[in-house]
Amino acid sequence: MSTILPRLRLRNARAWAPRTRKRWLIAVAAFLSAVLTRLALHKVLGHHAPLLFFSIAALVAHFFFGLWPGILVAVAGLPTGIILFVPPFFAADGLDGQDMIRVATFAGYTIVYMVLVQYLRRAQYQSVLLAEVAQSRYLMLLDSESDRAAAEAELEAREH
Repeated sequence: MSTILPRLRLRNARAWAPRTRKRWLIAVAAFLSAVLTRLALHKVLGHHAPLLFFSIAALVAHFFFGLWPGILVAVAGLPTGIILFVPPFFAADGLDGQDMIRVATFAGYTIVYMVLVQYLRRAQYQSVLLAEVAQSRYLMLLDSESDRAAAEAELEAREH
């Protein structure tokens, strides 16, 4: 188990995502690109896979910009996909049984993928932090070894 979870626990391993305002603009751009892509393919796809592009956009936003932009894209994509791409198209008629299955499926696989992305990105960030800690410890060890060697050389020079 120690190979999966190192003994050194880093509290900021969940801070892997950038914390700029730009990430929200990119999340909105990912959402709009999902809408436009799905609209462009609407004649080919029809009522099939109405939420697929929103799930992909949410995962891409999450992978590059963090959990909350990914959640924003997923939450905005769910009603948009149901209203625009499920018959009757471009109308909000309420949810029937088939729509509830679509919603549950979308929520299920999007949540599972987002949990996996979050876990993997935290592990990746933590490994980078641990490598930096190891590098700094190595440099401190070299520095202390150099100081010890210099002190021994000075002592030896005084004795002769």
